Amino acid sequence: MQTHVSHIDYYVANGIKARICLTQHDYAGAATAAAEALKKPSLKVATIAELGGNNSVKTADVLWGMEIIADQSSGFASFFSHMDADAPGMYASKARQCISTGLYKLISGTDERKTAWFRGAIPSDEEKTASSYTSYCQIKFKMADYTTRTGDYLLMRAEEMILIKAEAECHQKEYDAARTTIKTLGNARDSKFEERLAARTDANTYNSDTNAPLETLMDEILFQRRVELWGEVGRIFDMQRLGLGYNRNYEGSNHTEKVTTKEH
Repeated sequence: MQTHVSHIDYYVANGIKARICLTQHDYAGAATAAAEALKKPSLKVATIAELGGNNSVKTADVLWGMEIIADQSSGFASFFSHMDADAPGMYASKARQCISTGLYKLISGTDERKTAWFRGAIPSDEEKTASSYTSYCQIKFKMADYTTRTGDYLLMRAEEMILIKAEAECHQKEYDAARTTIKTLGNARDSKFEERLAARTDANTYNSDTNAPLETLMDEILFQRRVELWGEVGRIFDMQRLGLGYNRNYEGSNHTEKVTTKEH
């Protein structure tokens, strides 16, 4: 039994196994392990309101995390000091972490995450320095307390296991199962997700251009992964295991450095 959320128990171990199996393209193993992790008692998908600033291990979707108390705060060297642009005097106030415009534009207007986790386009004359009030800045991760500079680290959430399970099922062409699985997350985020999902064709192929419109079921699942786990699970590892490149030089790109050595 997990006596503290920072401990690795049976369910967390299965979550780690699910991650490894997905990386190894062992999709049957990934689906099974993720399903087992999701059996943790009282575990459930959190609402956007419950997640708040993604800074509490007490949220019902957390399988594994690090509870940070005041006398353990690493302050300037913390994750939140690099993410929360509204934290006074922290690094992020000068180096804002922003979502790419390409990904932002793919998010449905009925998806709560679009406005709850990210700023939209803000006129340049209205942007504010040393704050999150700048175009496309993230507001998904916020310190729990600016005075003590604290915020818990969420290392594994139920939503990630749902995404792993859905992707693994889709890779195995278990399309009905994948649709059922991804709905448990999509319906909790987007009031019109069912309509969105219905437009996706049953296929385990995906577009190599990550800024292109979504067409297949796999496109949708991978897109949901990008949005839900933004800032949590390293995107570079997904790009490697899926054989994707990147394109920062697209029309309307907000990347300050345009990397042109990769096609997509």
